[in-house]
Amino acid sequence: GVIPYLAPEIFESGKYSTASDAYSMGMIMWEITTGCKPFANVAHDIKLIYEIFDGERPKITEDTPECFAKFMKKCWETDPKKRPSIVEIKNTFR
Repeated sequence: GVIPYLAPEIFESGKYSTASDAYSMGMIMWEITTGCKPFANVAHDIKLIYEIFDGERPKITEDTPECFAKFMKKCWETDPKKRPSIVEIKNTFR
């Protein structure tokens, strides 16, 4: 995967899960709302990995609908258990 789309826990464990998929979904939503790739302005290196691990996320633009912004933030939770489940994601986009 590409560093900006990987959930922080993957850098530790190397294991993917439905929670890490939710994190990636939040990054894809950000890309859709901004038309930009996340962290396109910085090197995709170990420094970025540490910043993501420490909670760095892309800035949500002011023109992003509030419901989208809230959902992205929930997808980006550092704690995988706080991210939306696949069922919650499905119901959100129904």
